[in-house]
Amino acid sequence: MPTPTASSPASSPRTEPSEAKGPLAKSAGSESPATHPALESLAWWRRFDVRIAAIFGAALFVVVLAAGLFAYRQIADSRLRAFSQRLESLALSLANTLEVDAISNLDAQADGGAAWRKEWQERLMRIVSNQQDIDSIYVLLPTNRPAQLSFLLDASKGARSAEHGELYDASEYPFMLRGFTQVAVEDRVFADEFGATQSAYAPLRTSAGDVVGIVGVDVLAIGAEETRDQVIFFCATLLGLALGAAFVVAALVRRRVRSRLTPAFNATTEIAAGKHDFSASDLKDDAGDEFTLLGTQIGDLARQLREREHLRATQGLYLSDELTRAVLANGQTPTLGGVERIATVLFADLAQYSRISGQLSPMEIVSFANEYLGAMTAVIEQHGGCLLDFRGDCIMAVFGAPLALEDHADRALLCAQMMQKRMNRLNSGWEAQGLAERWRRAGVELLTLHVGIHTGSVVAGHIGGASRMKYCVMGETVSIAISLEEMNRELGTRIAISDQVKQRAGADSARGFTDCDLRPLRGRLVGVHVFAL
Repeated sequence: MPTPTASSPASSPRTEPSEAKGPLAKSAGSESPATHPALESLAWWRRFDVRIAAIFGAALFVVVLAAGLFAYRQIADSRLRAFSQRLESLALSLANTLEVDAISNLDAQADGGAAWRKEWQERLMRIVSNQQDIDSIYVLLPTNRPAQLSFLLDASKGARSAEHGELYDASEYPFMLRGFTQVAVEDRVFADEFGATQSAYAPLRTSAGDVVGIVGVDVLAIGAEETRDQVIFFCATLLGLALGAAFVVAALVRRRVRSRLTPAFNATTEIAAGKHDFSASDLKDDAGDEFTLLGTQIGDLARQLREREHLRATQGLYLSDELTRAVLANGQTPTLGGVERIATVLFADLAQYSRISGQLSPMEIVSFANEYLGAMTAVIEQHGGCLLDFRGDCIMAVFGAPLALEDHADRALLCAQMMQKRMNRLNSGWEAQGLAERWRRAGVELLTLHVGIHTGSVVAGHIGGASRMKYCVMGETVSIAISLEEMNRELGTRIAISDQVKQRAGADSARGFTDCDLRPLRGRLVGVHVFAL
């Protein structure tokens, strides 16, 4: 007969881990898995490939812009140098062509120099007409006001040419004023009422070395516009190629990333669903990149979880569901020691088990015990009890530990009554199998289950050593439950409970129990008020 310090590891077999159905969710013969829903639900601006494409595109844009500016600077500088040299040559050539000495004596002529001006106006106009890019050639004379010049000649393709003596304000054109001392070429394009041009100026010197005016030549800014258009076309072409390359790179990155992330997402989904039956090779390839490492890590994680699940399932064969849930809910490693609490202890024993076991072979005894213990275990767990121990045909369970239950006495009473009903069905089954006939030969008409229940203070916790321990409950409550189970033989009943159980349980749970008055218990000076069914 068991001692009062009855204890833990015992339970019915647990459900085996879920069978994996292929974590990568590949269809038969398919080389690439379907895209995981999580990837499809991701907003487009949050996608990795879009961000990579954006970064790549931005970098290309900066490179193209820098290349365009560099090209423009190089081309523009080259064009400007060549253009400046041409303008300088034109200005010098015109200055040497004009009859400068005649300009200083125009006022002395009878017609005031009108004939001379007409002749040279026509000459200059022919030059302007024959040169496509020359917009105008003009001669400016100084006045008695600073930076104010007057036109002597103006041969222009424009709608209007300046009249003789018309004033021109050159205060904002330092290169024009510099032309009175040296050949000067504008370094940029100027736009005025006569158009957008770039100009060159040369001093008009008489044979005596006196400067009487300047000759200016305006060249249309066609070359600059062509340069700008060429650079814009170059940059646009380069940018188009860059954007095309960015699109191709983004598509390749998207395909690569999704083809690698989808198996990983599917695998983690399977792991979250409790399916760990796949290996790291399911997620590996020959790329050897970060995704390969990720696949290896996920595969290793699945292997470790599979081993732990197997360990948990195997351990579940020895530990109660209640105890397992309590340990997992605590989140900490169990430690030796216990806590005192009020709980209800149930002790059950199969009467005359020793006599009937002599009528069965060893294999038949094992099969019989498994059928009986499995049925009783299921009933105990259905009522929230924690199965603590098997001792042959004896069963010990506790209600209210390790998880606290307010109605632990009611649960224990209902459990005991359900165990009796289940025992009746077992007897009917054994009768149909012909086993009952065999133990009738030993003088046992019917197998009877005796149950003792007591509510009281217990110390519940782990005992053992640092490397191996088990959960148990100890105290006088356990001893009284065992004594109540034994009292059923004396009373001729099947369930014996203490007054503490009846007082704590509801009236419906204890209905039908007979008051057996105060009864002495072995090893105790004070008896227990017993109720039996």
